[in-house]
Amino acid sequence: MADPQRILLVGDLHMNTLTAHQMIDHAQALAADLILQLGDFGFWPRATAGQRYLNEVESKLSTFGLDLWFIPGNHEDWTSLAERPIGDDGLRIITEHTREIPVGHRWTWGSTRWLGIGGAPSVDKHLRAEGVDWFPEEEVTERQVAAIIAAGPADIVVAHDAPMGTDFLGRRYQQHLDPWERNSWWPVSAQLRADAHQERVRRVLDGVEATRWFHGHHHVRYSSSITTARGDVQVEGLALDGEPLKQLALLVDTDGVPIIDLD
Repeated sequence: MADPQRILLVGDLHMNTLTAHQMIDHAQALAADLILQLGDFGFWPRATAGQRYLNEVESKLSTFGLDLWFIPGNHEDWTSLAERPIGDDGLRIITEHTREIPVGHRWTWGSTRWLGIGGAPSVDKHLRAEGVDWFPEEEVTERQVAAIIAAGPADIVVAHDAPMGTDFLGRRYQQHLDPWERNSWWPVSAQLRADAHQERVRRVLDGVEATRWFHGHHHVRYSSSITTARGDVQVEGLALDGEPLKQLALLVDTDGVPIIDLD
């Protein structure tokens, strides 16, 4: 397909069919060429409800002739994902109009280099069953980080997790404090893993010299920046299903620059 000119970035959907349909309608209204979803799409095909969700999203996408690519989030069936074939374009085939972006996959639109990095730690891991609704593969590993950096520069990263260093998330999670001193209901061990993962993907940001980073996972819409030796990196977080469309979605061009429609 031709390079998309208008890409609708979408936050966490969590297998919410109603919100997914609203996002597809929204993409059509904005004349988007592609929906790019930032993790926790809701890939649970071993469950009846999960298969119904995939079928209903596929039917809606087919109606408009739209494609949807998604970054894997921590709340996906990673075992079932690994069983799906990867096409010649490097994307994992889910349905006719849906593709998953494997961790570390790169592509170019125009002259802009894009990089996909799914995964994040589940802070509610202690409430889940391994291999059923929690999977060790959900976290980006040190080996993956090294391989991604070694593959060379990228201009834009679409990820599930955020890099360490944004003022907004630093304040939100009180990351200036030790985990046991923070006002959080999550176990200290989960907070330590979350911090470590943000540090890990921050090394990706620095290593590939990205200028923009888009992510979901943290369930809040915000804009922030991280100052690096090369200059400021723009970071955009998107919200989750149930939030207003303007919090959940962001229309950008092939350079990752937000598009503001005046009509």
